[in-house]
Amino acid sequence: MTRAVLASANPGKLREFADLLAPFAVQLIPQAELAIRPAAETGTTFLENALLKARHASRHAHLPALADDSGIEVDALGGRPGVWSARFAGEGASDEQNLRHLLAELHEVPDGFRQARYQCVIVWVRSASDHAPLIAQGSWEGNIAHTARGRAGFGYDPVFVPEGGHRTAAELSSAEKNAVSHRGKALRALVAMLDSGGYIGLPMKRGRLIVIAAPSGAGKTSLVKALLASEPGLRLSVSHTTRRRRETEREGREYHFVSVPEFERLRDAGEFLEHARVFDNLYGTSRVYVEQQLAAGEDVVLEIDWQGAQQVRRAMPQCVSVFILPPSREALAERLARRATDTAQVIVRRLADAAGDMSHYGEFDYVVVNDDFDRAVADLKRIVAGKAPALRSDRPQLQPLLAELLRPA
Repeated sequence: MTRAVLASANPGKLREFADLLAPFAVQLIPQAELAIRPAAETGTTFLENALLKARHASRHAHLPALADDSGIEVDALGGRPGVWSARFAGEGASDEQNLRHLLAELHEVPDGFRQARYQCVIVWVRSASDHAPLIAQGSWEGNIAHTARGRAGFGYDPVFVPEGGHRTAAELSSAEKNAVSHRGKALRALVAMLDSGGYIGLPMKRGRLIVIAAPSGAGKTSLVKALLASEPGLRLSVSHTTRRRRETEREGREYHFVSVPEFERLRDAGEFLEHARVFDNLYGTSRVYVEQQLAAGEDVVLEIDWQGAQQVRRAMPQCVSVFILPPSREALAERLARRATDTAQVIVRRLADAAGDMSHYGEFDYVVVNDDFDRAVADLKRIVAGKAPALRSDRPQLQPLLAELLRPA
């Protein structure tokens, strides 16, 4: 494990660097934890400032140092704010003040003339006197929106719309942003240099994310429980919910039970990889837990509904997704009644919604029919092992069952 000091106190940057370096054998220590005051950014270019910060941190920490300098360049403003992005509205200005100042300067600039780009330069120094620092650069093209949108990200993200997109950078998940951002590009280039030069260990094998969804009553929870029991290497991501805890459930085992205000606070802070409203209750998956487990090489199972699965696939398109189907409508109704956890009115509603849920089966990589429980568990194990081409969701053998399950009531 390589220890290095990170020359930044920006919490947004700290999160992004941690996410991007998680798969590698690097322990980043924020300079504030070592009581190192920030360096004066007196450079006139991103590279000058990044080197100033890295050498300053390394000198005080006696460790290798990682530093970046980044900002946004707006064509209509002649490339400003550039290296002055963090203090565009004056020394000590907040992100919100800088953002408002930028929008004010662009107030009369029409669409088609609001091109901009994020720039980032990242440097790695082995010591304060390193005469051959590693340097990487990344840029991200886009346009400046007229109003701020989104709660994720930091800096100018709420008004930066990446080229070819319609969402602002603040409306992207961290995984989506890291895949295309200026900082993500620069850091991946730097990591390649570090690895090829023997500075850090080889990247760890990243874990796989396995998403399992089903209509209510299809037996998803029992199947997942049996799968986890037979595959001890799998990790279950325990969701947050506002649903009332049942007598047989325990906090942190089936769910993290939270109030609606607490759920909304976590959601607005971007803490959820996915979230959805299901039967008047809110459900969400912890982004931090999933990212940490995957980065550590662990395979993670998400037991969620089709709405959440859609969000996860957008954020992590490399995930493996599985949909569970019942063998018939009658079996679904029997299982819901046998659970004895819902009122008759709720059961009727769940059955009415089941056909709509099942209509999304084709969005998933695989479909498992829970007719014989042991066989269904075996099918899930084959999927986890990557040996289940016969269980693809587009296999013709499913069509008679789907015709019966999806017919109008």
